[in-house]
Amino acid sequence: MKTSFALATLLASSPSCFALTFAGATENLLYFEAATLSADYCEKQNFPVRNLLTKWQATHEPLYLRTIQTVRAEGVKRGLATEKEQNELLFEIMGMASKAAQASLARRDPPCRKFGQFIDEVATYFKR
Repeated sequence: MKTSFALATLLASSPSCFALTFAGATENLLYFEAATLSADYCEKQNFPVRNLLTKWQATHEPLYLRTIQTVRAEGVKRGLATEKEQNELLFEIMGMASKAAQASLARRDPPCRKFGQFIDEVATYFKR
């Protein structure tokens, strides 16, 4: 009994055992966009953070690519057969993520002095 409980706990806590959901993918796109827009804002405020963002993006590129793949796969499930149709869905979702990230930034400026910590915290919200 204890062994099966331990195994169940391990499986439940291991993100690699589960596929990224469409909802999780759309949420990830929001976080990626928020990080990019925050870097843009900080650069305009004369904080050189672009290098930090580039390294962060490279670190999380596999998840970004899986996120894009998940959105396209959802398009296929919804009957979008062509790559063009799937891209339209992707761009629509990315546009919504961008608007939501912009709205969030309008309410609160990103902490440019602690940008590295900020984007590392953003990464903790990723769905895997």
